[in-house]
Amino acid sequence: MKRILVPCDFSAVARHAYGFAAEMAAANDGQVFVLCVMQVPMIFSNGMPGQPYQTSDPISMIDEWMAYAEKEFKSMEDIVSEQAYQRTTLLTETGYVNNVIRQVITKEKIDLVIMGTKGAEGIKELLIGSHTEKIVRRSPVPVIAVQNACHFASIKHIVFATSLELDQKELVGKICELQKVFGARLDLLYVNGYPFTLESDREAQQKLVDYARFYDLQNFTLHVSRSINVQDAILKYARRVPGSMIAMGTHGYGGLKHLVMGSVAEDVVNHLNEPVWTYVMH
Repeated sequence: MKRILVPCDFSAVARHAYGFAAEMAAANDGQVFVLCVMQVPMIFSNGMPGQPYQTSDPISMIDEWMAYAEKEFKSMEDIVSEQAYQRTTLLTETGYVNNVIRQVITKEKIDLVIMGTKGAEGIKELLIGSHTEKIVRRSPVPVIAVQNACHFASIKHIVFATSLELDQKELVGKICELQKVFGARLDLLYVNGYPFTLESDREAQQKLVDYARFYDLQNFTLHVSRSINVQDAILKYARRVPGSMIAMGTHGYGGLKHLVMGSVAEDVVNHLNEPVWTYVMH
Protein backbone atom coordinates (compact mmCIF):
# COMPACT_ATOMS: atom_id res chain seq x y z
CA MET A 1 0.00 0.00 0.00
CA LYS A 2 2.77 2.41 -0.93
CA ARG A 3 1.19 4.17 -3.92
CA ILE A 4 -1.96 5.94 -2.76
CA LEU A 5 -4.40 7.86 -4.98
CA VAL A 6 -6.56 10.65 -3.51
CA PRO A 7 -9.23 11.96 -5.93
CA CYS A 8 -9.61 15.56 -4.81
CA ASP A 9 -11.98 18.49 -5.37
CA PHE A 10 -10.39 20.41 -2.45
CA SER A 11 -13.58 20.21 -0.39
CA ALA A 12 -13.40 19.63 3.36
CA VAL A 13 -13.93 15.87 3.05
CA ALA A 14 -11.32 15.63 0.28
CA ARG A 15 -8.81 17.41 2.53
CA HIS A 16 -9.62 14.95 5.32
CA ALA A 17 -8.86 12.11 2.90
CA TYR A 18 -5.60 13.73 1.83
CA GLY A 19 -4.44 14.24 5.42
CA PHE A 20 -5.12 10.59 6.23
CA ALA A 21 -3.38 9.40 3.05
CA ALA A 22 -0.31 11.60 3.61
CA GLU A 23 0.13 10.32 7.17
CA MET A 24 -0.22 6.74 5.95
CA ALA A 25 2.36 7.27 3.22
CA ALA A 26 4.82 8.93 5.60
CA ALA A 27 4.52 6.04 8.04
CA ASN A 28 5.03 3.39 5.35
CA ASP A 29 7.59 4.98 3.01
CA GLY A 30 4.85 5.53 0.43
CA GLN A 31 3.77 8.15 -2.08
CA VAL A 32 0.49 10.05 -2.52
CA PHE A 33 -0.99 11.13 -5.85
CA VAL A 34 -3.61 13.88 -5.52
CA LEU A 35 -5.87 13.69 -8.58
CA CYS A 36 -7.94 16.68 -9.64
CA VAL A 37 -10.29 16.04 -12.58
CA MET A 38 -11.99 18.69 -14.69
CA GLN A 39 -15.14 17.82 -16.61
CA VAL A 40 -15.38 20.35 -19.46
CA PRO A 41 -19.05 21.44 -19.75
CA MET A 42 -20.75 20.67 -23.05
CA ILE A 43 -23.94 21.89 -24.80
CA PHE A 44 -25.60 20.98 -28.09
CA SER A 45 -25.36 23.17 -31.19
CA ASN A 46 -28.57 24.29 -32.89
CA GLY A 47 -30.57 22.30 -30.33
CA MET A 48 -29.68 19.10 -32.19
CA PRO A 49 -28.75 16.12 -30.00
CA GLY A 50 -25.53 14.33 -30.78
CA GLN A 51 -23.59 17.48 -31.77
CA PRO A 52 -21.71 18.62 -28.66
CA TYR A 53 -19.28 21.52 -28.52
CA GLN A 54 -17.54 23.30 -25.64
CA THR A 55 -19.35 26.27 -24.12
CA SER A 56 -16.20 28.41 -24.26
CA ASP A 57 -12.54 28.30 -25.21
CA PRO A 58 -11.41 24.96 -23.73
CA ILE A 59 -7.71 25.93 -23.61
CA SER A 60 -8.45 29.03 -21.53
CA MET A 61 -10.78 27.07 -19.24
CA ILE A 62 -8.19 24.36 -18.65
CA ASP A 63 -5.42 26.89 -17.97
CA GLU A 64 -7.61 28.64 -15.39
CA TRP A 65 -8.57 25.39 -13.78
CA MET A 66 -4.97 24.15 -13.58
CA ALA A 67 -3.89 27.38 -11.91
CA TYR A 68 -6.73 26.95 -9.41
CA ALA A 69 -5.78 23.31 -8.75
CA GLU A 70 -2.13 24.20 -8.16
CA LYS A 71 -3.10 27.02 -5.79
CA GLU A 72 -5.46 24.80 -3.78
CA PHE A 73 -2.92 21.98 -3.73
CA LYS A 74 -0.33 24.36 -2.31
CA SER A 75 -2.81 25.37 0.40
CA MET A 76 -2.96 21.74 1.58
CA GLU A 77 0.69 21.95 2.64
CA ASP A 78 -0.50 23.14 6.05
CA ILE A 79 -2.60 20.00 6.63
CA VAL A 80 0.33 17.64 7.09
CA SER A 81 4.00 17.64 8.01
CA GLU A 82 6.60 18.85 5.52
CA GLN A 83 7.89 15.30 5.19
CA ALA A 84 4.41 14.01 4.31
CA TYR A 85 3.71 16.86 1.86
CA GLN A 86 6.98 16.16 0.03
CA ARG A 87 5.72 12.66 -0.71
CA THR A 88 2.75 14.11 -2.66
CA THR A 89 2.38 14.63 -6.41
CA LEU A 90 -0.46 16.62 -8.01
CA LEU A 91 -2.09 15.09 -11.09
CA THR A 92 -4.51 17.12 -13.23
CA GLU A 93 -6.69 15.40 -15.82
CA THR A 94 -9.79 16.16 -17.88
CA GLY A 95 -12.64 13.76 -18.52
CA TYR A 96 -15.33 11.90 -16.62
CA VAL A 97 -14.28 11.54 -12.97
CA ASN A 98 -14.91 7.83 -12.47
CA ASN A 99 -13.32 6.84 -15.79
CA VAL A 100 -10.25 8.99 -15.15
CA ILE A 101 -9.77 7.53 -11.66
CA ARG A 102 -9.72 3.98 -13.02
CA GLN A 103 -7.29 5.00 -15.80
CA VAL A 104 -4.92 6.63 -13.30
CA ILE A 105 -5.05 3.56 -11.03
CA THR A 106 -3.64 1.52 -13.92
CA LYS A 107 -1.22 4.12 -15.25
CA GLU A 108 0.38 4.97 -11.88
CA LYS A 109 0.25 1.40 -10.51
CA ILE A 110 -1.87 2.53 -7.58
CA ASP A 111 -2.20 0.17 -4.57
CA LEU A 112 -4.93 2.01 -2.66
CA VAL A 113 -7.50 4.76 -3.22
CA ILE A 114 -8.48 7.05 -0.34
CA MET A 115 -11.55 9.22 -0.99
CA GLY A 116 -13.52 11.76 0.97
CA THR A 117 -17.28 11.35 0.83
CA LYS A 118 -20.37 13.13 2.07
CA GLY A 119 -22.36 9.94 1.60
CA ALA A 120 -25.75 9.68 -0.06
CA GLU A 121 -29.29 9.36 1.23
CA GLY A 122 -32.83 8.90 0.01
CA ILE A 123 -33.47 8.99 -3.74
CA LYS A 124 -29.85 9.98 -4.46
CA GLU A 125 -28.62 6.86 -2.69
CA LEU A 126 -31.11 4.63 -4.51
CA LEU A 127 -30.64 5.97 -8.03
CA ILE A 128 -27.37 7.89 -8.18
CA GLY A 129 -25.15 7.37 -5.16
CA SER A 130 -21.94 9.23 -4.52
CA HIS A 131 -18.76 9.20 -6.64
CA THR A 132 -17.14 7.25 -3.83
CA GLU A 133 -19.82 4.55 -3.97
CA LYS A 134 -19.26 4.15 -7.72
CA ILE A 135 -15.50 3.84 -7.26
CA VAL A 136 -16.04 1.33 -4.44
CA ARG A 137 -18.10 -0.73 -6.89
CA ARG A 138 -15.57 -0.70 -9.74
CA SER A 139 -12.08 -0.09 -8.36
CA PRO A 140 -9.54 -2.84 -9.08
CA VAL A 141 -7.71 -1.90 -5.85
CA PRO A 142 -8.95 -1.38 -2.27
CA VAL A 143 -10.70 1.90 -1.43
CA ILE A 144 -10.81 3.71 1.91
CA ALA A 145 -13.71 6.17 2.27
CA VAL A 146 -13.52 8.88 4.92
CA GLN A 147 -15.97 11.58 5.93
CA ASN A 148 -14.42 13.10 9.05
CA ALA A 149 -10.90 14.13 9.95
CA CYS A 150 -8.96 11.10 11.19
CA HIS A 151 -5.32 10.19 11.78
CA PHE A 152 -3.34 7.16 10.72
CA ALA A 153 -1.98 6.62 14.23
CA SER A 154 -5.49 6.61 15.73
CA ILE A 155 -6.60 3.41 13.94
CA LYS A 156 -6.30 0.58 16.46
CA HIS A 157 -9.11 -1.76 15.34
CA ILE A 158 -9.99 -3.20 11.93
CA VAL A 159 -13.66 -4.21 12.15
CA PHE A 160 -13.89 -6.98 9.56
CA ALA A 161 -17.58 -7.58 8.83
CA THR A 162 -17.76 -11.06 7.33
CA SER A 163 -20.39 -13.44 6.01
CA LEU A 164 -18.03 -16.36 6.83
CA GLU A 165 -17.48 -17.78 3.34
CA LEU A 166 -14.42 -20.00 3.02
CA ASP A 167 -13.60 -19.00 -0.58
CA GLN A 168 -12.31 -15.49 0.13
CA LYS A 169 -8.59 -16.06 0.46
CA GLU A 170 -7.72 -12.97 -1.60
CA LEU A 171 -10.02 -10.69 0.42
CA VAL A 172 -8.84 -11.99 3.78
CA GLY A 173 -5.21 -11.71 2.66
CA LYS A 174 -5.67 -8.03 1.82
CA ILE A 175 -7.41 -7.37 5.15
CA CYS A 176 -4.52 -9.05 6.99
CA GLU A 177 -2.15 -6.79 5.05
CA LEU A 178 -4.25 -3.79 6.12
CA GLN A 179 -4.10 -4.98 9.73
CA LYS A 180 -0.32 -5.20 9.51
CA VAL A 181 0.06 -1.71 8.01
CA PHE A 182 -1.87 -0.16 10.91
CA GLY A 183 -0.56 -2.53 13.56
CA ALA A 184 -4.20 -2.97 14.57
CA ARG A 185 -6.31 -5.65 16.22
CA LEU A 186 -8.77 -7.48 13.97
CA ASP A 187 -12.35 -7.40 15.28
CA LEU A 188 -14.07 -10.21 13.40
CA LEU A 189 -17.79 -9.34 13.26
CA TYR A 190 -20.64 -11.58 12.14
CA VAL A 191 -24.21 -10.27 12.00
CA ASN A 192 -26.67 -13.01 12.92
CA GLY A 193 -29.94 -12.22 11.17
CA TYR A 194 -32.06 -14.33 13.54
CA PRO A 195 -34.96 -15.18 13.29
CA PHE A 196 -34.45 -15.38 9.52
CA THR A 197 -31.33 -17.58 9.83
CA LEU A 198 -32.70 -19.72 12.70
CA GLU A 199 -29.12 -19.77 13.96
CA SER A 200 -28.25 -19.37 17.63
CA ASP A 201 -25.53 -16.98 18.75
CA ARG A 202 -23.56 -19.95 20.07
CA GLU A 203 -23.61 -21.56 16.63
CA ALA A 204 -22.59 -18.26 15.04
CA GLN A 205 -19.72 -17.90 17.53
CA GLN A 206 -18.43 -21.37 16.66
CA LYS A 207 -18.53 -20.49 12.96
CA LEU A 208 -16.38 -17.45 13.72
CA VAL A 209 -13.89 -19.66 15.56
CA ASP A 210 -13.72 -22.05 12.59
CA TYR A 211 -13.40 -19.14 10.16
CA ALA A 212 -10.48 -17.59 12.08
CA ARG A 213 -8.76 -20.98 12.27
CA PHE A 214 -9.32 -21.68 8.57
CA TYR A 215 -7.63 -18.41 7.52
CA ASP A 216 -5.01 -18.55 10.30
CA LEU A 217 -5.92 -15.08 11.57
CA GLN A 218 -3.71 -13.41 14.19
CA ASN A 219 -4.36 -10.80 16.91
CA PHE A 220 -8.15 -10.94 16.67
CA THR A 221 -11.33 -10.97 18.72
CA LEU A 222 -14.67 -12.51 17.76
CA HIS A 223 -18.04 -10.76 17.94
CA VAL A 224 -21.61 -11.76 17.04
CA SER A 225 -24.24 -9.07 16.61
CA ARG A 226 -27.92 -10.04 16.35
CA SER A 227 -29.86 -7.88 13.89
CA ILE A 228 -31.94 -8.16 10.74
CA ASN A 229 -30.26 -4.97 9.43
CA VAL A 230 -26.65 -5.84 8.61
CA GLN A 231 -25.66 -2.27 7.71
CA ASP A 232 -26.93 -0.81 10.99
CA ALA A 233 -25.35 -3.58 13.05
CA ILE A 234 -21.92 -2.96 11.50
CA LEU A 235 -22.10 0.81 11.94
CA LYS A 236 -23.33 0.54 15.53
CA TYR A 237 -20.56 -1.88 16.47
CA ALA A 238 -17.84 0.32 14.96
CA ARG A 239 -19.17 3.41 16.72
CA ARG A 240 -18.79 1.62 20.07
CA VAL A 241 -15.11 0.91 19.35
CA PRO A 242 -12.89 4.03 19.40
CA GLY A 243 -10.15 4.08 16.77
CA SER A 244 -11.87 1.66 14.40
CA MET A 245 -11.89 1.21 10.64
CA ILE A 246 -14.55 -0.95 9.00
CA ALA A 247 -13.31 -3.47 6.40
CA MET A 248 -15.63 -5.23 3.97
CA GLY A 249 -15.67 -7.07 0.68
CA THR A 250 -18.14 -6.17 -2.06
CA HIS A 251 -19.25 -8.01 -5.20
CA GLY A 252 -19.24 -4.79 -7.23
CA TYR A 253 -22.61 -5.41 -8.86
CA GLY A 254 -23.68 -2.88 -11.48
CA GLY A 255 -26.79 -2.08 -13.49
CA LEU A 256 -30.06 -3.88 -12.72
CA LYS A 257 -28.31 -6.50 -10.59
CA HIS A 258 -27.00 -3.75 -8.29
CA LEU A 259 -30.45 -2.13 -8.08
CA VAL A 260 -32.11 -5.44 -7.16
CA MET A 261 -29.44 -7.00 -4.92
CA GLY A 262 -27.72 -3.91 -3.58
CA SER A 263 -24.52 -3.97 -1.57
CA VAL A 264 -24.06 -3.84 2.18
CA ALA A 265 -20.56 -2.39 1.72
CA GLU A 266 -21.84 0.51 -0.39
CA ASP A 267 -24.69 1.12 2.06
CA VAL A 268 -22.14 1.35 4.88
CA VAL A 269 -20.01 3.79 2.83
CA ASN A 270 -23.07 5.98 2.28
CA HIS A 271 -23.71 6.24 6.03
CA LEU A 272 -20.21 6.05 7.46
CA ASN A 273 -18.76 7.82 10.45
CA GLU A 274 -15.54 5.82 10.77
CA PRO A 275 -13.22 5.18 7.79
CA VAL A 276 -14.43 2.27 5.63
CA TRP A 277 -12.08 0.01 3.63
CA THR A 278 -13.62 -1.98 0.77
CA TYR A 279 -12.39 -4.36 -1.90
CA VAL A 280 -14.19 -5.83 -4.90
CA MET A 281 -14.11 -9.62 -4.67
CA HIS A 282 -13.36 -11.28 -8.01
